[in-house]
Amino acid sequence: MMNWLKGYRAYFCLVLLLPLLLATGSLFQWEAAFNMPTWWVLTVLLLLLVCGLWVSRRWQKPVLPPVGWLWLLTVLGALYDCCCNIGAFSAPGQLPVSIFMSMGVLCLLWGLLRYAALVLWLPFLFFQIVQFASYNQYGTRINSLVLAETFEASGEEIAAYISGTNLLYFGGAVIGVLLLGLTQVWLMRRVKSVMPLINAGLLFCAFSLLLGATVPSHHRSDDYYWPSVAAADLVMAAHEALCHNQATVKQVESLSSPANQPSTISTLKGGEGAVLVLHIGESVRSDRMSLNGYERDTTPWLRQQKSIISFTDCISAAHDTCQAQIAILTDARRNVHETDPAMLPKTGSVLDLFKANGFKVYSFFGRRVGQQLKYDRVVRLLTQCSEERFNAPGSPWTGVPQVQDVLRRAAAGENLVLFINNEGSHTPFHHYDHENPPFTPSVHSFENPAAQAVEVNNAYDNTVHYTDEYVRRVCKALQGRPFIYVYVSDHGEYLGHDGIWGRAALGESRFAYHDTDGCRVGMFVLTSPEFEALHPHFADSLAQLRAHAAMTVAHEHIFHTLLGLFGISSPFYNHALDLCTPSPEPYSGPKPSPGD
Repeated sequence: MMNWLKGYRAYFCLVLLLPLLLATGSLFQWEAAFNMPTWWVLTVLLLLLVCGLWVSRRWQKPVLPPVGWLWLLTVLGALYDCCCNIGAFSAPGQLPVSIFMSMGVLCLLWGLLRYAALVLWLPFLFFQIVQFASYNQYGTRINSLVLAETFEASGEEIAAYISGTNLLYFGGAVIGVLLLGLTQVWLMRRVKSVMPLINAGLLFCAFSLLLGATVPSHHRSDDYYWPSVAAADLVMAAHEALCHNQATVKQVESLSSPANQPSTISTLKGGEGAVLVLHIGESVRSDRMSLNGYERDTTPWLRQQKSIISFTDCISAAHDTCQAQIAILTDARRNVHETDPAMLPKTGSVLDLFKANGFKVYSFFGRRVGQQLKYDRVVRLLTQCSEERFNAPGSPWTGVPQVQDVLRRAAAGENLVLFINNEGSHTPFHHYDHENPPFTPSVHSFENPAAQAVEVNNAYDNTVHYTDEYVRRVCKALQGRPFIYVYVSDHGEYLGHDGIWGRAALGESRFAYHDTDGCRVGMFVLTSPEFEALHPHFADSLAQLRAHAAMTVAHEHIFHTLLGLFGISSPFYNHALDLCTPSPEPYSGPKPSPGD
């Protein structure tokens, strides 16, 4: 026994006990060392370790692997952390905590599964390297919301990230994982018996928890215990991503149509030829529209329209398109995953009420990508009252002839709703006139946005300019008709503010979505003179809208404002959220603090 201790004394003193003593300094520094779950885990580990030691001695097997093997395992554990663990650099002082945990997990997996452990370990390592690169390049981690969006990503969105640099990262990750896997196999094959590996795994995991307890409670984080926590988070993230998307679809499927309840319209009797354009835009920030004071002229045509009413402080309900669509088209107050029942939708699409009151509804979308989990299904559920639904074959401009064709075919005097939901300023900022871009140089690659910040921001501004031209073309097709054009964007984008890019708001970035100006989206109302002349109610409603243009509004106002604008009564109408009334209720949900 004494010979055994002599052989391992140097290793345990230098690699385990020395860091522990340096971290603790004194037992009095152990403040609130463990919460109850940690106590339970540590107790179970120690009990299992005692059992493992007893079994090893009884079977006359080595208690631990050879000491030289332990030194090699420590180096391998450190290498894993430096290549795969984000926390290794965000909190270097806690690196020993995660090194011990990675060593323990590695021993336990190999001791319990042998070669089958590679099936779990190598894909996990690859994902962790990808996440490390994502964090360094885009400022965000990959969590359940990112995975949910990835499951629903279009080919164009995915292609934006397939660049030379990212392919190099991908190839490097594959090669790195293979080399680490081969090293692991070579190392693990040097231990023939299972029990030494299991004992070492239990011991290292216990040491990781003990060392983590020396960190002051206000600095302690589960991220230090890589890879165990990261693996559990990954499994939960994938599960939540699927559940998130499926729950969203089920939520919309469960909503009954508001047209099932009695409703009337007080302004139109049919035959007026009125047209409502409801355009849910894509990723347009309010502060990037010259209409709202942006120094670049990104909205030259809209800025010149005398009848336009722009809401400069419109807060989007959520950071993804689907939840925003639901908040705009239904009576939801916030996103559909709110825990407060009062914030959830009680009924289906507002478009149903327009159809029930004499309007023909036509829907125009961007390119259909065949998503089965969420976006295509949800928006089609919310627009199922449409007479026809169209998909633009290419860029949004290619959808304008479809609008023109519907207007040409419409019977004289028909009241119409044209619902538009197409691509706009979404990552990778591709939709603009590439032959005559107003702002140059521009790139629509998200290969490394921080290194091309000027070019990427130019591309984004080009897309806003493109949307301005799209609206102009649709309004030209409506010329001479009594129309009202209601535009609101679904969500914003991050453009390098505080190091965050693109859809990083979905991940574990250092800011919540509603803490930054990324949640302030473009919203405006544009009318033709013929529309105001149709009924005195319209002129009064537009005057109220103009009076409330500086108020903080949100997606939650759209459903009720559309009903109030056209004088449609419904049990689901909320007078307090109608911006056409003298004293509507401002948005009171989460939003950026003044000055953010």
